[in-house]
Amino acid sequence: MSLGILIVVFASFGFITTHAGALVNSTAKPVLTYEKCPDGFVRFQDSCYNFYVEQFSWPEAMVFCQALKYSLVTLTSPAQYEFLRSHLATITGAYPAAGFWTAGTAAELLGDWKWITTGQTIDFEQFNATDPNTGGHIGVSADQKSGCLALSKSMSFKISRQPCKTTQHFICERHDTS
Repeated sequence: MSLGILIVVFASFGFITTHAGALVNSTAKPVLTYEKCPDGFVRFQDSCYNFYVEQFSWPEAMVFCQALKYSLVTLTSPAQYEFLRSHLATITGAYPAAGFWTAGTAAELLGDWKWITTGQTIDFEQFNATDPNTGGHIGVSADQKSGCLALSKSMSFKISRQPCKTTQHFICERHDTS
């Protein structure tokens, strides 16, 4: 069946009807859920991730993901962070660069570390993020107030500040629910 990969749920008169014909009483908004990630992507919870062997600067990686209707990966939980670090450790041989770009940056305003995808301030304590140059927490000292965030290969893929113009691999993320 061509819709085997996709379950489309829609609301009608207070009921949700699945493509299998089951009716469920609900006032929820329509939901679109994918059962499978596209080829080359890896699933974790409600997102699919693709790890690109190409090496781009942070702005180039961001534009690349956006052109495909994805976004650079935004770290939203310690569980997701550990999943990505663990997965990267298993595939590292195919990726020669120093790390993988995330959506984290302070490029727009010095010292204002945000996820470019959501505009949310980055909680570095949540990810135990350290700067590879000083070992201190990112954004704490004057020399750590700019850059972009990568999962650094030399630090077992912990999050680290890197100059945005350096080339890294990158991770595009696609959320499966809307």
